[in-house]
Amino acid sequence: MLTRAQKQEKVEVLKSLLEGANTLLAIDYRGLTVSDKNDLRARLRQTGDERLKYQVAKNTLLRRAIEGTDAAGLSGFLSGPTALAISYDEPSALAKALVAYAKDNEKFEIKGGVVEGEVVDLDTIRRLAALPSKLELQGMLAGTLQAPLRNLAGTLYSLLGHVRNALEQRQAQLEAE
Repeated sequence: MLTRAQKQEKVEVLKSLLEGANTLLAIDYRGLTVSDKNDLRARLRQTGDERLKYQVAKNTLLRRAIEGTDAAGLSGFLSGPTALAISYDEPSALAKALVAYAKDNEKFEIKGGVVEGEVVDLDTIRRLAALPSKLELQGMLAGTLQAPLRNLAGTLYSLLGHVRNALEQRQAQLEAE
């Protein structure tokens, strides 16, 4: 049994974890073995975001930690054994990792969560997981922005080639006269 001071300390630790987080997903981990949990943590590390966290905590302590914050909507998902997946950068990376893990492990269940202050359900999390990553979107944007410039450069190069050919022909004509 935890003392009041220990509980308060755990709430403070949870609050510090939640600071700056943009995505909090509640997970039912019932039935997962220790090796399953280690596999999940390994998959979260493979996303490339070193700041992703997977934290198991008592629901009452989590409720106290989220009280009065943007994550207060998470309280509706805090029933039964709950683990919290926390992302500070890219919500879709966390969602992709968790949805993929849920497909491979029947016992793993995503309850719902809060993404950038908005309460989301499992369907929304699945749609978020289907989105391209931030890096992929940046690449698509760069390609879209680069295409008109590439076309302009090609057109200008072609025009300069025509001007050069015309000048060469005129030079040859003047030399012939």
